[in-house]
Formats: sequence, structure tokens, C-alpha cells
Amino acid sequence: MGWAEKRIEEYRKGRNATWLEKRILEHANPVHFPLAMIAQASLIYGLWTRNWIFIIVAVGLGFSGHLYCWLQK
Repeated sequence: MGWAEKRIEEYRKGRNATWLEKRILEHANPVHFPLAMIAQASLIYGLWTRNWIFIIVAVGLGFSGHLYCWLQK
């Protein structure tokens, strides 16, 4: 059992997460993680080709992953 699983069990028992722990666990969300990976690939490609569309899509995907996690709670 890894760190995240132990912490999740503690949270279910009533322990509150710190701000940093919430951000770390947010990035392990099964919806947020793929969106973040696609956003990073799009950002790197957009910067490499100097194409603003890919950069804007990357920012939008990254923000939508965070927004999903924030609204889920």
C-alpha cells in the first residue's frame, strides 16, 4: 500500500488533509492525470512549433482537469 492509499484511508476515518496533500492527491485523479499529460504534450508541441492554438488548448485542458477536481468535491 502506497502513501496515497494510506492517506485516503486516514481521510475516510476523519483526518483532514493539508493544502499540499490535497494538491498532490488531485493530480492522482483518474480524470485529471490524462488531461494533464495531453496538456503537457500539447504545450511542448505548441512551444516547439510556435503555434498558439496548441498552447491555448494546453492551458484549457490543464485548467479543465483542475476544475473537474475542484467541482467534484
